[in-house]
Amino acid sequence: MAEFGKIIAPSLKEVCVQEILTRILSGELKPGDRLPPERELAEAMGISRSSVNHGIMELEAMGFLSITPRRGTVVNDYRTHPTPQSLAAVMRYSRAEMEQSLFSDLMATRLLIEVESARLACRNIYDTTLKKMQLLVNELAQEPKDPTEILYRFHYLLTAASGNSVYSMIYRGFETVLCTLIRQHYSMRGEDIKESARLHGELLDAIIRKDEQAAQELARRILTQGITVLQERYD
Repeated sequence: MAEFGKIIAPSLKEVCVQEILTRILSGELKPGDRLPPERELAEAMGISRSSVNHGIMELEAMGFLSITPRRGTVVNDYRTHPTPQSLAAVMRYSRAEMEQSLFSDLMATRLLIEVESARLACRNIYDTTLKKMQLLVNELAQEPKDPTEILYRFHYLLTAASGNSVYSMIYRGFETVLCTLIRQHYSMRGEDIKESARLHGELLDAIIRKDEQAAQELARRILTQGITVLQERYD
């Protein structure tokens, strides 16, 4: 019989951290905004003032908040002064709502890494990786209702095929937020799956032909398709 492990529920402090962090990363709370006093936050969230205090101190250590005497708690611009903890928080973010400049920066980084990975894959891809990517293209061609896992896996293998281990590590690190955005794209425009399957097949063909220019252009077209759809949320 299978053994079950103990379920550990998040503490009230962790719930407080996630609540405030979500409001910051979604853009609801902006740099320079002041948080209500801890007493008011505790009453609004239905938790103790101690939990709020510890949560705020943790967010300050992560670089998202500043606690200033006589001014209170203010939201930092974590993009200008990032910390390893703030980057880790963005990597773990699992909500479709995202502050516009963060979304733009994330997509620009993805374009840089994946377009270059497509070029390098023409030189460095292994046969085993190629076969795995072909299987994923075949699955995508079946137009699954939710292609998130297939697409995430394909693009992760693309970065791995580049031969640059840092590219694949960065992509893997952003798995949660990237999967959230991929799922959001196809929930908004499910009809894009057919076109996406075609483009991914053409990208793989370009890599097989070792046509670096075509591979780069196709990678850019694939990503631009998703970026354009998701950008509609802000327009």
